[in-house]
Amino acid sequence: MGNISMIWAQTNDGTIALKRAIPWHEKSDLQLFKKLTLNKIVVMGRHTMESFNGRPLPKRTNLVLTHDHDLVVPEGFQKVYSVAEVLELMEAADQDLAVIGGKPIYEAFYDVANTLYVTYLDTDFTGDVQMPTVDKTVWQGEQIAQGVHNDEDDYDFETVAYTRR
Repeated sequence: MGNISMIWAQTNDGTIALKRAIPWHEKSDLQLFKKLTLNKIVVMGRHTMESFNGRPLPKRTNLVLTHDHDLVVPEGFQKVYSVAEVLELMEAADQDLAVIGGKPIYEAFYDVANTLYVTYLDTDFTGDVQMPTVDKTVWQGEQIAQGVHNDEDDYDFETVAYTRR
């Protein structure tokens, strides 16, 4: 089976969202996100899908994990109903998987993930969804990117790739 990664950006208090949206613009992080997810299967929840305004991420298989069999998804998205179903699709396609949110989807895949990519934004902005602190007894981290506030990035940041110990 391929690699299963989880990817998110967070503020100093672990905020990943406010009112079902990402409340910042970090061009560098978006470019890294694209690089890390291109030509992979991505799995998301309904709110993440809705934040894309009906447009699936190009050059990726876009899965929406839901319990709602009546959920209508736009063209280019595929509904799935369990972690096991996602893993079967991943194995059948012989592709890596990127878990891209929201929090319940991260929680569902935490135990099977091999890699975490976390961008830490240096701000005290607080939203309404927070991720827990990465457990360093489970994950070993290595910085893979960093940058400073500029015209394209709202905040100073660093990105850490964690691998399961």
